[in-house]
Amino acid sequence: MKNYIGLDAHSASCTFVNLDWQGNMISRTRVETTESNLINFVQSQKGEKKLTFEQSGLSKWLYTVLKGQVDELIVCNPVFLSPRSGPKNDYRDALHLADELRCQHLTPVYIEDNELMTMRTLVSSYTDVVREIVRAKNRYKALFREEALVTHGQTIYKKPERISELSQSTHRFVATNIMDNLMFLEEIKSKYLKEFRGNMKKYEVLRNLDSVPGIDVIRAHVIAALVCTASRFENKHKFWAYSMLVKYTQESDGKVYGRKMVHGRRELKNVFLGSAMRILKGKSSMRSFYDRLRSKGLSDGAARYDVARKIAAICLSVMRQNRKYKDKYEEEQKRLKKKIR
Repeated sequence: MKNYIGLDAHSASCTFVNLDWQGNMISRTRVETTESNLINFVQSQKGEKKLTFEQSGLSKWLYTVLKGQVDELIVCNPVFLSPRSGPKNDYRDALHLADELRCQHLTPVYIEDNELMTMRTLVSSYTDVVREIVRAKNRYKALFREEALVTHGQTIYKKPERISELSQSTHRFVATNIMDNLMFLEEIKSKYLKEFRGNMKKYEVLRNLDSVPGIDVIRAHVIAALVCTASRFENKHKFWAYSMLVKYTQESDGKVYGRKMVHGRRELKNVFLGSAMRILKGKSSMRSFYDRLRSKGLSDGAARYDVARKIAAICLSVMRQNRKYKDKYEEEQKRLKKKIR
């Protein structure tokens, strides 16, 4: 007998609904969210077991607890779940998940129990800190602009004495507190950077990614944490789509309705486009590749996207082959072939 189990999970309670292959209910229950309760319910269901739950903050823990208890486990992407009519409650949500699993309508997300997957929490938290720093700096600068004071560049954040230039006492009070917050956030950021540098010594994949032009310590962490395993991508085109670096044509009945990016990870898009901007300041083979594209008439934007895609393809290859990138490798191979001839 096949069991199609839908799990609506929350930090306090979890609701299970189990359907057979015809959609008839076998069992349903609600338990407190503990490891033993989850395992006990799944083990009590007889036969082949398939289970699904939505991607959430609990996904990693649930995956670790339940992956060995079922024949198939799907962590589904809630973005692609079909809409459901009627009132919302835990039972109906779990029933909907079980039915979608039975009908094979779910879009799975990648999740794995390894160290690189755990690194996602570190990268996400670092990104939050950087975002807060940017917001604080914008608020700080806005106080000076309100009084028509010059705030060009980054030097204003290194000169807290300029707060005295503000004429309004309220502005000075707010600016002082923002500056204190900025100093605290910068200290937290430095701790994350220290952790990142420590990881470079522990993980070979990070050192390999760091060898690619345009990729630094932070970008290497983002790529490794989001990709985890290069083999999950069939080819570079799939990876470009996941990195939101390509658009696909929308067509119906022979008519084209424009082009659209598929759902992916914007963090990777920012990493690779940022890397493309960085290599333009250097003299690597990537810069030569950009110059060749420009000489062929491509616009700056189109050429930068091509460079970003090339960097993404190299990073995927570096992770797949587990070796460092060698700049100008293609040129060296061509010279060797000429010598042999």
